[in-house]
Parts: sequence; structure tokens; C-alpha cells
Amino acid sequence: MMNSDPRREVVVSPLTPGPLCDQVLDLAATGRAGLVALLGDARQRHALFRRGMRADRFFVATVGGALAGYMSLKYRGAGPFGPSLGDFLRCYGWARGSHAFLVFSAIEARSRPRPGGAYLYGIDVLKPFRGTKSFSGPGVGGALILAGIEAMTRHEITALDMEVRTPAARALATRMGARPVTVRRFSLERLLIATAADYTRLSIAIPPAPR
Repeated sequence: MMNSDPRREVVVSPLTPGPLCDQVLDLAATGRAGLVALLGDARQRHALFRRGMRADRFFVATVGGALAGYMSLKYRGAGPFGPSLGDFLRCYGWARGSHAFLVFSAIEARSRPRPGGAYLYGIDVLKPFRGTKSFSGPGVGGALILAGIEAMTRHEITALDMEVRTPAARALATRMGARPVTVRRFSLERLLIATAADYTRLSIAIPPAPR
């Protein structure tokens, strides 16, 4: 994305080892704040998730060399988080840990991509970089999604699914071409979507790479 001021140009790349990688994974590891009743505060969530996180499922956006946002995807059986039962027992003990593991596993099933697809597990734009007015292109969030689509094309992924709740998230997804997911009336996909409460499942169709 071109911009006359290079400080406002959004640069997106896969997450690779280094200080920026550590910064992104540390931030992402404290996520899932909606599960505070199940997994505890930010410190406890960091202890649970950080050790087993997969950097190869992340994309990072920078503006003028500063971290502006990041996105994680789930595809081909792996996402950004993969805590084992042992991790839960280590962090919470046997009783609470086994219960939390079962509940978390059930919640994670909802983020399972449809056959041939990928799932946008999480996207976070740091507050100073939110909005599109400062950028000539789609902004940080849009740039991250475009990079994810390009990468998934190379993996022959046919769709990028996501769940949105806020008007801002829905507006961003719609601008990027997302449409409501249509599934069979009696199917596991419909059951999983029904558990999403106030979230809406959307999908961006990914065209095949040119031959």
C-alpha cells in the first residue's frame, strides 16, 4: 500500500522469530478476556497459553517500524493456541484444570474451519492505529486480512471464516468481502454456529491462485 508518508504505510508480514515476535505472542497470550471466569486473569492466561503458541499462525502489521496490529489464523488442524491437558493441570491443578480443559476444548470446536477453509482466530489493532483515515489503503485491520487471504491462496484454502460481534468488526469484514455463512439445516456446522451466542459467522471466498 503506497502512501506519501512512509510512517503511515502499513507493512504486513508473517511473524518470524525476534523481539517483535515475542512482543506479539506476549500480547496475544493474555487474550481471550471473555474467558476470565474460566481461565483467570491476564497473568494466568499468559502462563497457560504462552509456552505452546505457534508463531507460524500469526501475521504482524507495522507502521513506521512500530507494532500496529496482529492477526492469527487457524487452518489445516492448527491454530495459534494449543494448550494440552497437562498445561491446564500445571496451571490450575487437577479439579479446576480438567474442567477448564473440557470447557475450553468445547469452545475451541466452534473455531474449527470448514473443509478446505481457514478461520480468522483473532485480530487486534492497537488503539493509536485504528481507523482508516490516516492510511491510503484499507487500514491496519484490512491490510492484515488481505495478507491472510493472499497467504491462504498459496495454501489452496478456499474460504476464510470469522465470527464478529461489534459493529466495527462487522463493518471491516463486510468491506473485505465477507458474507454470512450458509450451512445445512441439520449439520455439525449449524450446531457449532448456534453456540456462538451474539456472534455472527461470516466468510470471505478466496479465489484460486492463477495457474
